[in-house]
Amino acid sequence: MARKPKIHVIGTGGTISGAGDTATAGAYQSGAVEAAQLIAAVDGLDRLADVSAETIFATGSENLGPVQWRQLARRIEEVCASNDVDGVVVTHGTDTLEEAAFYLDLVCRANKPVALTAAMRPATALSADGPANLFQAALSISSPHFQGGGVFVVMNTQVIAGWQAIKTSSVALDSFCAYPGGSVARVVGESLMMIGGRQSSPLAGRFHGVLEKDEELPVVDIVALRGGCGDRPLSNANTNDCKGLVIAGFGSGTMPDTLAAEAADMARSGTVVVVSSRVGRVMVSAHSTSTRLDDGVIPSGCLNPQKSAVLLSLALADGLDAAEIAGLFQLFSASSQ
Repeated sequence: MARKPKIHVIGTGGTISGAGDTATAGAYQSGAVEAAQLIAAVDGLDRLADVSAETIFATGSENLGPVQWRQLARRIEEVCASNDVDGVVVTHGTDTLEEAAFYLDLVCRANKPVALTAAMRPATALSADGPANLFQAALSISSPHFQGGGVFVVMNTQVIAGWQAIKTSSVALDSFCAYPGGSVARVVGESLMMIGGRQSSPLAGRFHGVLEKDEELPVVDIVALRGGCGDRPLSNANTNDCKGLVIAGFGSGTMPDTLAAEAADMARSGTVVVVSSRVGRVMVSAHSTSTRLDDGVIPSGCLNPQKSAVLLSLALADGLDAAEIAGLFQLFSASSQ
């Protein structure tokens, strides 16, 4: 009889571990259910794998950021170094799931697969989606297709490369999709249907060195534009402690002329400025923004503002200059896909 895979579940809170007063209540407390309780509630999980669990955070993911994700990444690598573990499942809130997955992809070099999963309904809800997502995450990383490492997001039958995961709805069960590209696989019952290739990130593990440090990442702010904003978003921004800035522009990175001039001045004065877009599926190139090619403002490619901020923070922490950082973002541009 073949040995069952050994999966370790790390709980960080979120809706998947939330508890409400009733099965139909809209309000709930995130992180109220321990990871061990979550896996005990998943029918069939014990037949699929030998599962262990721990909880390291018990809160909504709106309270998590690079400080907590670094602790999570360190724990993932520690667990993956053990011969007694074949893969790791992380339960996480959906609010910052895409940023967490991107961060983990950029810093982790674990040689075993890591699947992040979550839920849109709390554990106590009628028809809670967490148990199915947890089962599908464990099933996915137990497959030979995913051995050798990598970070993935498994939600609502979809297996998505972690760096490509984006959240598109605040309420729907199918709230996550892959962009750019499509899902790596789909879970069908107790089987895995491979759809695309592994779609590895162009910078997977590039910033592994951040795990050896305890310093907080450099401050990077995001400024969102609205119609008629002029240059006020930058004129009113407090950039004294800001080492980098991400502008969530319009369309393909356009912005008012006065704001484009202000952004160029900031870039010339030493602040690393990246322009992304406020649309759901981003594609910003040097030829689509309102700044000139020689202004020093960096287009984000396919990275949305929140992912751009994660990459920019890590790049600044690594001591890279603006030209080097521009080269990293270029890897996510249309010409490199």
